[in-house]
Amino acid sequence: MIFTWSQVPEILKCGLSYVPRVLDYLRPGDRMRGAAPRVGSWWQRPGLGLMYQVEGRPGWEWDRDYTRFNASMRDDDGRFAFDGPYCRISDWVDFSRDVAAADYHILEIKWHDGICYFDTTITDWKTDEDYALEFAELSRASGFPFMYYYSSVFDHNPQFDDIQLDPTVTPSFIGLRPEPEYIDYLLGQYREILDRYAPDGMWLDWYWADRSTRESIDFFREHPGTVLTFNLSSYYSTSFGRLHYTTGEAHTLDGPYVRLRRESSGVMVPVFSSVWKWSNLNRALLNHPWELITPAGKWWQDPSLRDDPLDLVRMAAIVMASGGKICPGLTSRMDGTIYPDQVKQLSILGDWYRPRKPLFTESSPLRYRLARVPGVRVSDRSVKTVCAFGRGEYILHLLSLTGVNGDMTVSFDGERWRSTDKVVIEPEGEELPLDERDGRRVLRIPLDLLDPADTILRVPAGAAG
Repeated sequence: MIFTWSQVPEILKCGLSYVPRVLDYLRPGDRMRGAAPRVGSWWQRPGLGLMYQVEGRPGWEWDRDYTRFNASMRDDDGRFAFDGPYCRISDWVDFSRDVAAADYHILEIKWHDGICYFDTTITDWKTDEDYALEFAELSRASGFPFMYYYSSVFDHNPQFDDIQLDPTVTPSFIGLRPEPEYIDYLLGQYREILDRYAPDGMWLDWYWADRSTRESIDFFREHPGTVLTFNLSSYYSTSFGRLHYTTGEAHTLDGPYVRLRRESSGVMVPVFSSVWKWSNLNRALLNHPWELITPAGKWWQDPSLRDDPLDLVRMAAIVMASGGKICPGLTSRMDGTIYPDQVKQLSILGDWYRPRKPLFTESSPLRYRLARVPGVRVSDRSVKTVCAFGRGEYILHLLSLTGVNGDMTVSFDGERWRSTDKVVIEPEGEELPLDERDGRRVLRIPLDLLDPADTILRVPAGAAG
């Protein structure tokens, strides 16, 4: 995530708009407001998505010199010579459904390099294969909601060299200025995409106070049947009433909201960090559907397995329990095969998520201020708690960010939990006994029933009051 000076006023305005809500979120209190389960379309509910990314290329970082990159993509006669990354759409659709147990998925059809992975009449900077069409047809045949990623604010197609702000860096904000040539291109491709493929949604990268963002939003207002979201929109209050759902990035399990990362060039850039902190803030403050995206591997350009493969499971549990969607980004080799480490990572996540899916997709988080469920205390202080409501029951998540080492005790105190007399652990479906201790209801969970990522308890709402 890179900021430019032109964005500072918008960032400050957005930050100030959060202040009263953040103060309310931080203020102590035991009030826990109920929330009706979200119903309706896939994009309105918590869930798991996958983003198939095509920008990965050996030897090229995210921030590329496009005078060199574009030259490398031409043959001796100066024509576009695509040599990958190719796509294996059939394998990817099967992977989404059968391995990851995902609820929706996204295909990048135009990244910042401007290469179009769909059939467009507006440029020759495109693949021979119409990957967007294959993705649409196979997703529909599988009953799978699908979206397309489209880079709107950056585009390094060489036909824009005359109006490109800086061809030597990826974040050349071509969408910032009112360039009719680029805006006409943008809207023309939107029309082609909707007419030819009719996607369930468009995932645009990224949301700024710029011309391309405004033009894109105005265009899709005329096509309300296509779900619209923008990367980074969760961090801009101006986006909340303009999109179907908002999206943001978070890259680590916990830590600061934002941290500095050193790029290979040596430049330090701020990146959004803690999934735990952003999810709790979103749970408490956002009254509309939202999503967090994160690399499936260690970083966007590093597809290797995370040091603890369960961290992605924990991140998914935190986001979905807090009412959001989580969308890991997958990268593939140049021939379209997914990196083995990412297959392993998403297999672990899919195996965990499949038996627990309804506990997330059919519930909504309760609205309480602090990042701790009122009236619930856990013996292991490293365990985080999130409470949702679904199917007439409270869904209590005990999130173990570092794993579990022994039996755990959970106590229920306060008016809401006074009559609690039944707790069921999921997905085992086993009812656990409760004891009375000093006016509190106390539950002991043996180690063999604890999940190393998220131990889920169902508490009937009638019993809890």
